Amino acid sequence: MKQNLLYLGIALGLLVCTPHALAADAAGDKPAAEAPAAENVVGKALKDIKKYVTSKKPNTKAKYYIYLESASWCGPCNQEMPQVVKAYKEFSKTKQVELILMSADKEEAAAKAFIKKYHGNMPCLLGGSPEAKTVPGFKQAPGIPHATVVDASGKVIKEGHGGIVAEWKSYINL
Repeated sequence: MKQNLLYLGIALGLLVCTPHALAADAAGDKPAAEAPAAENVVGKALKDIKKYVTSKKPNTKAKYYIYLESASWCGPCNQEMPQVVKAYKEFSKTKQVELILMSADKEEAAAKAFIKKYHGNMPCLLGGSPEAKTVPGFKQAPGIPHATVVDASGKVIKEGHGGIVAEWKSYINL
């Protein structure tokens, strides 16, 4: 009896699996080793933006993006900027992570001066601008500093206090 059940199980397994395997084989398909990479919708959206506060254009081919909401008049933002700039220099070497400063300043001149003050060389948008609203995965936070880490599809991986920028390696798999 047990042997008959075993044979029945094998026969059912062949009936279920074989048509799929034969169809794939006939089409010349091979099973995928891994799913194809998601489309870089963030990079496309950033590429389509014509007006940035700074002349630095973002890396539109990155695998991950970090949106940092910060402002020149914000005390905590000023305190963390040296660590943000240090982290930015480190991860921008990988070409797989890009940071976009989403400035809460009302005037472009203030945002430019803020970046210049800390010798930052990152792309910047005014956080409340129409351009910023087109970036997948970005939504204005209720307070600053605030950082959002997203993958290239715009899926939010981590968000919270701006200090998470310095901890980027713990949220991003390179």
